[in-house]
Amino acid sequence: MRAFFRYAWLPFYRRWALWYVQRERFYTAAGLRLSVPPGVFHPGIYFSSPIFISFLQSIDFQDKKVLDIGTGTGLLALFAAKKGAKVTALDLNPLAVETAVRNAKINDLPIAVLKSDLFDAIPPQSFDFILINPPYYPRRPQNFSEHAFFAGENLEYFEKLFAQLPVYLVWQGPNNPTNTCIWMILSEDCNFLKMKEIAAKHGFHLQVVFEKKKWGERFFVAQASY
Repeated sequence: MRAFFRYAWLPFYRRWALWYVQRERFYTAAGLRLSVPPGVFHPGIYFSSPIFISFLQSIDFQDKKVLDIGTGTGLLALFAAKKGAKVTALDLNPLAVETAVRNAKINDLPIAVLKSDLFDAIPPQSFDFILINPPYYPRRPQNFSEHAFFAGENLEYFEKLFAQLPVYLVWQGPNNPTNTCIWMILSEDCNFLKMKEIAAKHGFHLQVVFEKKKWGERFFVAQASY
């Protein structure tokens, strides 16, 4: 089944997707209406965001501090805000920042949106939840929109991510150092072994806590523990 989708259906779907994202579209998910302009990651065309939300449905976000890294349209940030969280959303792409702000207004939800290369634009502080929809293909991005897909030739994105993470965690003491939940959505197309090696170098352990297939492709949520 995976082979059928990869070699027969996906080439057609990718051509259609490239045509579809060439103008502004509107997308509805989890009771949220989103504007998706060209140049911003479309959460409906690429399946990672809806699958991530299916994992997050049962999470209690009420009165929690949430950081959404690589927010794109703001879908994950707005989902958490709708469930009562105080949310900060980050994206390197200026158009994504503008889009997330617009979508917050469309849905009448309060989120803070900042242009930031990972954590660069925010001071050290603690978050209860850190949500990440990362790039994971090993290639150097050539423009802002490609940062949603490509993590650098040697996955430099993850080197920086795990190096910066510790000062944004809730610390509880030496025997229980942090209860911050750090989750990222990934696909079987990524080099998860390499990501685990990078994480371990910075003191983190990555493990799969949820998985789901879409059109024969396996997506999974990885939790990072410090």
